[in-house]
Amino acid sequence: FPQWLRTELRTNHAGEYGAVQIYKGALAAINLRQAMGLNTEGDRMHEFVSHHVETEQQHLDVMLEIVPECNRTKLIPVWWLAANTLGFVSALAGPRALYWTVASVETFVEEHYLHQIHRLKGEHILPEVASLLTTLCADEVDHKEEAIIALFGRSDAEEANNPGPLARSWAWVVDTGSRAAVRASKAL
Repeated sequence: FPQWLRTELRTNHAGEYGAVQIYKGALAAINLRQAMGLNTEGDRMHEFVSHHVETEQQHLDVMLEIVPECNRTKLIPVWWLAANTLGFVSALAGPRALYWTVASVETFVEEHYLHQIHRLKGEHILPEVASLLTTLCADEVDHKEEAIIALFGRSDAEEANNPGPLARSWAWVVDTGSRAAVRASKAL
């Protein structure tokens, strides 16, 4: 792989690892909410998270196969803590916070994967890698749409494109954190 792609794959591995940890943190918070009697949409949230963590684990398994250990970020312990915290806090805050978090993360991931796919296609190299990333990206888009459906009942909801100030601020925090994680994972 060219150097730029090895660097991007390092961030993809870190991102898929982080995604699994987000959902594990969310599951812990959902269980805590249920233990505290705050079962608002608990079963629905649990089903949503359980489905997504399975998909993200499959993505991580793919990255573990194609990214050699020597090319993985050294920041995995940091991403473990950050991602578990993000999942836990958002799910503890309730279903809307969880779904906005997922929609925000997946919006960033879609952009991140599309950049790599377009570059591979533009350079006319490694069509099998472009195809793999396209498949992974499609799953992430599905997760984003499922989060929007959970929020608004349909994936084309105008409200998803025009969130209120709290949701917009939270999306900015999640996006900024995601971008910082990519930059850091590229460096270390």
